[in-house]
Amino acid sequence: MIDQTKKVFSLALSILFVSFLVGAQTTISNLIWLTSIDMPITLGVFFSSIYHDFVFMSLTPAPPAPFPLLLSSITFGFFISFSVTWIVLKWIDVQKKYAYGIAGALALVSIVYLMPLIFFGVDAFAGARTLIGKVILIICGYLGGYFFGFILNREKI
Repeated sequence: MIDQTKKVFSLALSILFVSFLVGAQTTISNLIWLTSIDMPITLGVFFSSIYHDFVFMSLTPAPPAPFPLLLSSITFGFFISFSVTWIVLKWIDVQKKYAYGIAGALALVSIVYLMPLIFFGVDAFAGARTLIGKVILIICGYLGGYFFGFILNREKI
């Protein structure tokens, strides 16, 4: 029972970690655009924007849905990709941190490229509008999966 609780806690922590990274990437890309049009951005505005975007994009429900869009989409993507990875790891001997890292990256690939299909061609994440933004989001997914796999390896769960 304790092992299952550790797994669920590790998964929740990695989802929050990726949610923070994705939100921060989106905020930073928007702030870069604002500085490009000569909008002064102070260090206080920088950090408060990242904090507020994390709270409002990851922890606050997005009407009309009763759940946050960013957190729920990452959770759904990780659930599918981590489930497949768990099954694949039964047959293939690979370190969990790398396998789950690739699974996290594939989850973000799916989210980044399938969300415009759901939302009629509009990128749901502002940070995914450019190719470099998409690549950074996929790296964020890899880091979250790597983090989850690293915790699983370390705990010997």
